[in-house]
Amino acid sequence: MYSLLLAAALALALPLQPATPEPEGDSIGGRELPESSANLDFIIFNRTGQTIVELNISPRGDESWSDNLLRHRDVPDQERAAAVYSRDVELCRWDIRVRFENGTRRSWPAVNLCDTVRVELR
Repeated sequence: MYSLLLAAALALALPLQPATPEPEGDSIGGRELPESSANLDFIIFNRTGQTIVELNISPRGDESWSDNLLRHRDVPDQERAAAVYSRDVELCRWDIRVRFENGTRRSWPAVNLCDTVRVELR
């Protein structure tokens, strides 16, 4: 609960980062996180025009998708939702994949989750 509150507070204080790929050039997927880092808490802003019913992440290019990270049942267009993920892989760049209410999926590659807690999905 504390991490969710922290993520929400940080989301209000930090600038919005669009979910766009970062320039190539870092073949390992981003900088390593400090050893004390154990989770990726972030807020998604749904700007897709569709209702999101599932959100998964995977290390960049790995296709090993997590379970559904959404804390709400669904995220209508123009709404936001919290996602919390504990992991043992210490990378910054993650692929994000969503499933929409109509069953279609869409992905955003190489989103840097180390530098922001607010991710806008367009």
